[in-house]
Amino acid sequence: MSDPNTPQTPTPPDAAPRRKTGPVVKLVLAVSLALNVLIMGLVAGAVTGRIGPSGPDELPALRALGLGPFAVALDRDGRAAVRDALGERRAALRAERRIIGDSLRAVQMALRADPFDRAGASAAMVRSRAAAEALQRHGQEALLDHLQSLPLERRIALADDLGRAMRRFDGRAPDRAPDR
Repeated sequence: MSDPNTPQTPTPPDAAPRRKTGPVVKLVLAVSLALNVLIMGLVAGAVTGRIGPSGPDELPALRALGLGPFAVALDRDGRAAVRDALGERRAALRAERRIIGDSLRAVQMALRADPFDRAGASAAMVRSRAAAEALQRHGQEALLDHLQSLPLERRIALADDLGRAMRRFDGRAPDRAPDR
């Protein structure tokens, strides 16, 4: 027993017994962490230029516009021509990139909501996908404009370079049309 004359000191709050975290909470936290890491990776890739532009007025990299093998196959002048054509669409590209950024922030808010705001995250992802598709359309239009301007000999050489670039991307090249 304790001595009634001894003053009692209160138990500090950090010494209170801890409750165990249930498996559902751990799963939700793991999924949340994975999504946060994915989003941060996308944002970091965009900031460093590996995915998209490196600054607010920078043009997106050709690969970020869905032109991956062409970014390798085109010669320096070809890439410059496509980039110049994209420069004429700078305002539209900036608006689409802004939508993607806003969508990522909306997903981030949905991740922090309790309970998880699935409808909000889904709507944000739909907006982001539409903006990404619009960016890809801009890139393809600029590329097609450039390809149309090339004489036949340069288009044939580019087709050969494209085959080599595709082998770099996925280990195969379309040497002939697929059998159907």
